[in-house]
Amino acid sequence: MRIQQIRLENFRGYARLHWQPDPLINIITGGNAQGKTNLLEAIFFGFTGHSFRTIRDREMIRWGSPFCRVEINFQSGQQENSTVILLTAEGKKQRKLNANAGRVMDPVLLPVVFTPDHLLMIKGSPAVRRRWLDQEVGPLQPGYLTCLRRYQQVLAQRNKLLQGMRVNQRTRQELEPWNQQLAAFGAKIIAWRCRLLAELSPVVREIYGQIGGRDEKAGLLYLSSLPLERTTGETEICKRFMGELSRRYAEEVARGQTLIGPHRDDLGTTINGQDARRFGSQGQQRTLVLALKLAQLELGRRFAGDYPVVLLDDVFYELDQNRRAQLVEHIRRKTQVFVTTSQSAGEDIAGLSGRVITVREHVLHEGG
Repeated sequence: MRIQQIRLENFRGYARLHWQPDPLINIITGGNAQGKTNLLEAIFFGFTGHSFRTIRDREMIRWGSPFCRVEINFQSGQQENSTVILLTAEGKKQRKLNANAGRVMDPVLLPVVFTPDHLLMIKGSPAVRRRWLDQEVGPLQPGYLTCLRRYQQVLAQRNKLLQGMRVNQRTRQELEPWNQQLAAFGAKIIAWRCRLLAELSPVVREIYGQIGGRDEKAGLLYLSSLPLERTTGETEICKRFMGELSRRYAEEVARGQTLIGPHRDDLGTTINGQDARRFGSQGQQRTLVLALKLAQLELGRRFAGDYPVVLLDDVFYELDQNRRAQLVEHIRRKTQVFVTTSQSAGEDIAGLSGRVITVREHVLHEGG
């Protein structure tokens, strides 16, 4: 996959930008708060419709502007494509894929983004790992994002009913249709997540072995809020979901919220069978995060037939020489890469040669 042109209007600090990046390696340098990460964020937003930095869309609109616009022309396989997203200050979002207004975007080949925050994926909260599953891994399954949105809508309505029951404004009978929808959408999401993790696990194990040493084995576990086994299918998941909703009815009414489902699940990681979050060293945890992101790159090619674009935001200095070398080796010549660094093209990006762009006050300059 290759991005050919990027056009920005009122995105963060960029009033206007028209950039034709290098088809292989783009090294983006500059000082703090100059616009390096904003450029990567714009690329991610252009493909996904959301940011990897914030959940508040309004923050991406340039101060004092009524809207922001991101347009990306790219090639995937032999096909020329374009994606345009217009976001207004009122929160309205319009998307066009290949100039077709209103067409629902459920992209498969999303950019693989790696930031310093991702180095906390192992030790962070379950919400961090669910966000990775939902925003970066899940969309490899066509229809995942649409199903997730429906689940979230049903979840919000069900929680509203549960809160009403606490003050005797609702009856249990009113909850039943929402239970059925929640279980149906939730079972599909869980089944898809488990399938994707089954594809991801051996790739993570192989890459971790290459980086961390053959005497260490990494593993992934889907930690569900439902009683499940590895081979439980979607129909059985739905059945057990309904059973748990019935069993925990009183507790959910008392707390006014839904206590089971994919919004409560987690991704477990192990090294040699032990919980990586509790027992892994800092070096092992960083190696595991690196393996997860590189495996995501390989999974994109397996599912979509092409490698996705890679966005590396100021992460080289966080990695030691061996991990840095392994990262460079895995992405070299595979796809288009965008790397930001606070340094000029120096030691922290040694081994990665490409086109160097310096950003000063949200203006791009060729070279250092």
